[in-house]
Amino acid sequence: MRAAWQPYWMCMSKGFREPDFAQVVIDRATTDTIHRILEEDAAAAEHARDRFAHGGFGVCEDCSGQIAPERLEALPETTRCIRCQSIWEQTNPR
Repeated sequence: MRAAWQPYWMCMSKGFREPDFAQVVIDRATTDTIHRILEEDAAAAEHARDRFAHGGFGVCEDCSGQIAPERLEALPETTRCIRCQSIWEQTNPR
């Protein structure tokens, strides 16, 4: 039986007053994934700067072929040609 006067939220089920655990887990996983991707992107940018400093700009690091100028214009930090990048992504999923 309900006491004489209680705030409405005191009468609600516990699930409405506390954060949904599943949502907390999903939010944490999403945040962790975003941080990991940002760290990987920062490492890739640093690697591209090192290659540029050593004369490797525009040369694929896997096949040593030239990277298409259109690709370099769109992604100046790229270190692989389209073919090698495709192969790399298939064997190294995020």
